[in-house]
Amino acid sequence: MILAWVDFILWLTTPPVSIWFIFGVSILVSLFSTFLNKVLVDHDKMNRLQEVINNHKKRKKELLQLSEDNPKKYANEYPKWQRRDPSIKKMEQRMSLQKIKPGCFTLLPIFIFFAIIRTMFTLEGSSMQFPVACGSMNPMQEFPVFITSMLQSEMYSVLGNIVIDHGFIGFTGWYMLCSFTVSTIINKIFKVTRSSNGQGMGSMFDAKAQEDLPDPKSLL
Repeated sequence: MILAWVDFILWLTTPPVSIWFIFGVSILVSLFSTFLNKVLVDHDKMNRLQEVINNHKKRKKELLQLSEDNPKKYANEYPKWQRRDPSIKKMEQRMSLQKIKPGCFTLLPIFIFFAIIRTMFTLEGSSMQFPVACGSMNPMQEFPVFITSMLQSEMYSVLGNIVIDHGFIGFTGWYMLCSFTVSTIINKIFKVTRSSNGQGMGSMFDAKAQEDLPDPKSLL
């Protein structure tokens, strides 16, 4: 019985079976995560709130420009925006809490699940993973060290040695690629929104969005 189980694990962790096994795992995890996200989060309400927030930020940029072009008109418009700003910030906080709600239920089970699977694809007594897939480009030559340290794999056997320089990626790297692709498709199918309609990351690099509105008294 034990030998049969060992043979099964060996078969499961050997390409091409391991490629499809991890791909299947990524589908199951994405379905589980998306299901909880769909049940626990009201995405229609989140989209409506996000639209209000985006309009508020857009208005802020318009006021910044208005403060340079027409300070008097800006002085009249500024109090309206200022009165609304605290409620918008509370709205953003509520949205953030809603977004992390599914993670509270999935974090621990998924962490345990992957800890078990990861041991199947890792050399005993080492952090090096078994080779799973080889992409069209060699990530060991293209990616930064902090990324390749998670992706790299190697294996030594009588059939031929696979070393790090060959460009094979292990369980972590292949799962990341599968998960990104699968979760994007599943989210589209179930109409689950995980981002802020492209505004969140964009505002981080938008200098105008980070500026504070000037006091109208300082402009007059």
